[in-house]
Amino acid sequence: MDYKDFRKLFCERSGRYDLMTATYEDSGADFFINAGQRFLDRLQNTGKMKAKHVQSVAAGTIKVYTPGLRSILEVWAGTSADGLTQLAKADLSYLRTLYGEQLSGVDQSTPEWYAPAVFRPYVDASTTTTLSGYYDIDDLILPVVATPTHYANTGIIIMPPPSDTYYVSIYGLFYSPTLSATLSGVTWTQTTSFWLQVHEDILMQAAMYKLEVFYRNSEGAKDWKNALVGDVEGMDKDEAEEEASGIMEMGG
Repeated sequence: MDYKDFRKLFCERSGRYDLMTATYEDSGADFFINAGQRFLDRLQNTGKMKAKHVQSVAAGTIKVYTPGLRSILEVWAGTSADGLTQLAKADLSYLRTLYGEQLSGVDQSTPEWYAPAVFRPYVDASTTTTLSGYYDIDDLILPVVATPTHYANTGIIIMPPPSDTYYVSIYGLFYSPTLSATLSGVTWTQTTSFWLQVHEDILMQAAMYKLEVFYRNSEGAKDWKNALVGDVEGMDKDEAEEEASGIMEMGG
């Protein structure tokens, strides 16, 4: 289903025609639909909630960040010549113990470790200028023109710093893409997602649930939540069945 059609259907089913314009553009509907989709993402930790983010990082780069990352499952790094190696997980305090000097003094090599990052500086407006001379700022995302901010990004620190251009693959749980549909002339520019394409009925229930929550209709919200949670549990059973099936390994 196209998102513009889903938005129209949501407004019709909810009776909230004020949430779209006369040409079916957004006038508030997208807020509830995307809130419902994020709620579904958090309910579902299997299947299409898993994804792989692949990023090329230059020599000496230790920050790998991306929007939409919920939880990190595995991290792999390597080059096209050498292939991929799984990185061992650590916490930031352990990496600071291993690599106590400033980043410029750490020997660049093959990355071995990753740690879930803390990218936020405090105060949030801190820059490389205001922190000039400080020892420990290389793992922060500081406000720089044309650089994404820490607000919308999560990710990892890899150590030691790579000695060459490396590909880093983060396997994890990710939020679905934000749904939108914009009309320009007679052409629609639209996004889509797993929920919209495969389970539009569950997405509709989630959007209705969020609508009732925000308008403080506790009974309506409870009814919609009961309906959609039951459907999501059915998806979990399918995933459990798949994971329980045996894996046959061929011996040499």
